[in-house]
Amino acid sequence: MKRSYVLYTTLCAVVVGVILCYVFVFSDEEIQRQVASTFEKIDIQTSHQTASLPPVEAAQDDEDIDTTDALEQINQIDEVYYSDTIGAYLVLTEQAEFFEVSGNGTRVNSVLQLENTGQMRLDDFIGMRMVEENLVYAVTANGTLITIEREEGRWGERPRKQIKGLVSEDRIFGLGYDRESNRLFMMNRLADTPDLELLYIEEREIEPEAPAENELEESTESDDNVEGTEESTEETTTENVSTSDGVSSDTAVAEEEAPENEQDTPDEAVEEKEPETEWMLDSRQALSADGMSASIQQKFERFEGVGLVERQGRIYVLDSEELVLYTVNPEEGTINGQMVTPRVYDSTGMFLQDNEIFAIVHPEVFDLDAFVSVD
Repeated sequence: MKRSYVLYTTLCAVVVGVILCYVFVFSDEEIQRQVASTFEKIDIQTSHQTASLPPVEAAQDDEDIDTTDALEQINQIDEVYYSDTIGAYLVLTEQAEFFEVSGNGTRVNSVLQLENTGQMRLDDFIGMRMVEENLVYAVTANGTLITIEREEGRWGERPRKQIKGLVSEDRIFGLGYDRESNRLFMMNRLADTPDLELLYIEEREIEPEAPAENELEESTESDDNVEGTEESTEETTTENVSTSDGVSSDTAVAEEEAPENEQDTPDEAVEEKEPETEWMLDSRQALSADGMSASIQQKFERFEGVGLVERQGRIYVLDSEELVLYTVNPEEGTINGQMVTPRVYDSTGMFLQDNEIFAIVHPEVFDLDAFVSVD
């Protein structure tokens, strides 16, 4: 009897606990969205990892790359971004190579060689960000925006665009993405000043240029000439019709209907061109450093930032020369800093993985041991 009482009491407690847990926890809409988002990421990672890998593009020497042990060719790392959406590392090197590496860091999934020819030649990469599962943006020190997109399982580069609105005094670095406003943003340190800014850039459609006044006048004159010609033609036609046997009237009607029939083309045959766009500087947000301690303030005056990481509404920037990790609050427009360990000295960048910030301390080779946590 006593054992049955304990059993029934335990079962009742479990049932009541499950009900209360659902009522107070899982009934919250925000928690439900987070759970759904987590399962969605798991599905994406599973489908991405189980999908058949596309053939890897040839290297500069036109030799095929063995994706199973090609990690040794990833050297002189410039930027690293870890995507928890696809569970992979995205890497840019100083040789303008783009790699996708598996989440365990043991396999190269694909390689893309960026061309360094033409007017928009590549400079040092200063930031990279994946904004969608198949869309990656990267930016160079000279303000060139590179778009890397995956189509049919293969990465490819789209036409580069120069960010308009930057000035020669700007010293930009890092790249982030504001999903609410659909804008990219970078950090900027004005030359020879201690001022630090957030630069927001957005993509805008290029409006077609209006015709010049001279062109309008010429088109008007040509229209007048055409009208005069049409009038004279109509008079001649009328005279010919009056002197004909009556057959010309049917011919005139057929001629009037013919142009209309020729102009009847299906709408599907006319392909709409995508509007041309450009990336432009949208706004500058100055950051206040008034809340810093005196020691951090002195180091901030010699600030040389690397990396840009977003986490929980904050932006993190590393100064590995002064061994300071700076935290930016975009809403309040403030920046503060704290000392980090000497292990991150001479780091070239940062990235976020599993909500933990890592610094790139050995860019010569791709190795998970070369990434050090700065949290």
